[in-house]
Amino acid sequence: MILHPIFRKGGFLLSFLILFFTGKTATAQLNITGKPGLIYVPSASFNPDGTFIFGGNYNPKKYSFRRNNRNSENTYFINLTLLKRFEIGLNLTRSNGVGKISGVGDRQLDIKYQLFKEKTIMPSIAIILSAPFSINNSFTTNALMATKSLKISEQLVADVSLGYGSPYYILRDESEKSNSNIFANMKLKEKKDLPYRYLSGPLGGVSLRYKKNAGIMFEWDSQNFNIGAYGTLFKKWTIQAGLLNFDQITFGTSYSLNLKTLPKRLKNADENY
Repeated sequence: MILHPIFRKGGFLLSFLILFFTGKTATAQLNITGKPGLIYVPSASFNPDGTFIFGGNYNPKKYSFRRNNRNSENTYFINLTLLKRFEIGLNLTRSNGVGKISGVGDRQLDIKYQLFKEKTIMPSIAIILSAPFSINNSFTTNALMATKSLKISEQLVADVSLGYGSPYYILRDESEKSNSNIFANMKLKEKKDLPYRYLSGPLGGVSLRYKKNAGIMFEWDSQNFNIGAYGTLFKKWTIQAGLLNFDQITFGTSYSLNLKTLPKRLKNADENY
């Protein structure tokens, strides 16, 4: 039996490493939960079809979602653009300094769908929804966003995002010890009762990006005014930082791959097979 070159001994690992380090991907800046956007605020922008991103962000305790004013937290995420208009994201948030009390962490599944693509005058418009299965909904995202790119010069572009985050969310009022039915005991609640009202009300911001390699951000996240900056290396690795309400620092990083784009070496191997 003759195996395809990329599946021979060591071939799978080699193929993955080639894709990891050389595959071509150019992605948008991500917000704290791993969605294309600014610092806290998401946008209506989409990454190319097949883009897979993973990373993490640090959130200071004064602005933490779950244990607000008590513990800082780390948010880890993966994000996959399944279709040109459809994106799915999974988040895991863990509070720092609480030991076993934190457990695995708070998990959240988000979906994003682009209702309209950007045109000459019209902005792109997208809806973002959080699955109503979580027991803790500290950073639920139910928002309608519009984003428009304005070309300032050949190398400088302003991405303007405006939207509205719902002040309501669906809570699954269930104990973690009796967590057997993900569709049970769902209730409509107001975000004002949460430790931190993430994306509740009017929100928006501007990202000034230079050659898709770096940018600065200004946003109103419905609660505070934040500023930040980011830089992208090798079109894949992004490092970002922000100043929340001119008070405390948040920072994070992410790495992107395009699962639909084979590096040239793998394409040649496939053609020679």
